[in-house]
Amino acid sequence: MTEGLIAFLASLAAGLLSALGLGGGGILVLYLTLVQGMDQAQAGGINLLFFLPAAAVAVVLHLRRGRIDWKMALRCLPFGVLFALLGSWLAHLMDGMLLSKGFAVLVLLMGLRELLGKSREQRKR
Repeated sequence: MTEGLIAFLASLAAGLLSALGLGGGGILVLYLTLVQGMDQAQAGGINLLFFLPAAAVAVVLHLRRGRIDWKMALRCLPFGVLFALLGSWLAHLMDGMLLSKGFAVLVLLMGLRELLGKSREQRKR
């Protein structure tokens, strides 16, 4: 496969998963670090830029379907902004290899939780 096709497929998968709220940015960061050889901080920055239009489209679609709980969103917003700033500051202080390994552990833990965790239906029983 050509490099352009791989980039297209990685971006397509990341965009689709982001629109579904499933963390498609993880795929994009993995692609940028493993295939393109970028460091973790640079890949994270590109991921944030990629996320903005994908999030805007997803918000519009969810607004049309009435799927946004504004009361909860407004309660979470200040903390999201605060911790995004804190996380960005910490990422710049950390060694790139440590940041990369931390991201790998996070992705692994999330995958294990999805594989081994109970579904909503199982918890209701």
